Amino acid sequence: MSEISLKQLRCFVAVYTERSFTRAAKRLGLAQSPVSQAVAALEAQLGVALFERGGRDVVPTPAAEALYPEAVEIRRRAEGLQHLASTATEERAKRVLRLGSISSMFSSALPTLLRAEPLSPYAVTVSDGGTTDLSRAVDDGDLDVALLRDLSPDSDRHAVAFRERLCVAVAADHELTAQQVVSAEQLRDFPLVLFDRGRAPLAFDLTASAFLRSGHPLRIAARVTNEQAILGLVSARLGIALVPQSLALHPWPGVAFRDLRDAEYSYPLAVRVAAGDPLGLLGPITSALHGWASQNSLIR
Repeated sequence: MSEISLKQLRCFVAVYTERSFTRAAKRLGLAQSPVSQAVAALEAQLGVALFERGGRDVVPTPAAEALYPEAVEIRRRAEGLQHLASTATEERAKRVLRLGSISSMFSSALPTLLRAEPLSPYAVTVSDGGTTDLSRAVDDGDLDVALLRDLSPDSDRHAVAFRERLCVAVAADHELTAQQVVSAEQLRDFPLVLFDRGRAPLAFDLTASAFLRSGHPLRIAARVTNEQAILGLVSARLGIALVPQSLALHPWPGVAFRDLRDAEYSYPLAVRVAAGDPLGLLGPITSALHGWASQNSLIR
């Protein structure tokens, strides 16, 4: 019997998370045929069916459910081999931890987290991305941990560290800077700079709901993919924005931050880990981030 390959496991994980050979192939950047062949070969080697085929979507069998967390862990270990080999001459080689985060955390919580005790045993590699892409990367085994803006029912591998409020970002010389607290009613006459919904659906929806509750439609000046772009356009007076309060902890050139009246603690920062939480980091990282938010008065 030929050996199981990492390619087979990668294709299996993609089909498992997408519940479709077509969508899995698109995510992997492959034609559907190689993906189907890889999964079929894996099934033949294991002697079990991994998916019930029939309709447009496929259903994982009990064998697939058992294999999925192990496949993710095997991929994680395999991808850490290069680091282990390169540090073999050091007194003690550290295990690699692949962490992904939304961009707003890079200037707020992430620096503190990287120095926190839960991550001290690891050599951490960091990448950024949108919530949807980060979640998929964890589910596919490309990341071990992700910090994202999401609410998920997967409580065994997904936890909300804290919920914060939105605040108003305006140009430093904007007329609204004369007030410390601004209402949604006062924002109706100004165009908005906000996230593209495909990149950050929760951020878009929370911003939209703040206006819809006041009975005013959105006037959108720009849809962008990260907070740096949002604040850059705000400083250029293209529009105003609603951003998480954690983004206002540090000054931004040409931008002033003001409280939003009646803002709710509704914007979550969540932690997502690989299936089965093999490194046992969901609880420790969630606790560390909650502590950081508390120290910075972001939560009640």
